[in-house]
Amino acid sequence: MDFDPKVMLTQVAGFLIVVWLLRKYAWTGLIEFIEKRRETIAAEFENIEKTRADADALKRKYDEELAGIEHTRRLKIQDAASEASTLAAQIKEDARKEALDLRAKVKGDIDLELDKANAILRDRMVDAVITTAEKVIRERLDDEKHKQLIRGFLEEIDFKEGTNQ
Repeated sequence: MDFDPKVMLTQVAGFLIVVWLLRKYAWTGLIEFIEKRRETIAAEFENIEKTRADADALKRKYDEELAGIEHTRRLKIQDAASEASTLAAQIKEDARKEALDLRAKVKGDIDLELDKANAILRDRMVDAVITTAEKVIRERLDDEKHKQLIRGFLEEIDFKEGTNQ
């Protein structure tokens, strides 16, 4: 391979002509295309960042709403528990009052039945005393004498019951 200056000069001249032609006709178009592409890519990155910021803001908003919902749920649960506790206390109080009322009614019924039983017992005792007295006396007393005997007997029983107590 021999070094030929004419070939070298022709190649350098051809190279410079190609560079000059490219620069005159293609270089500005190529630079404009590259610049437009760079601007498009930068705009897409800005849109991506804006979309990401919007998504982050939306996520924060949903997280705040979720926290608010969670707080509301907890408050409702606490309110329900408080209401249940109050209702349970009210039910217990109502049951206690009902038991006391029932107890008083039963006591009243027992006292009434006791009074009835005492009255029946007195009547039977009076009948037994009268029957016994009739048998002892062998005569029938009139109603006024009956009443006097019964009153005396009852007073004597009440007097004996009062001294035993």
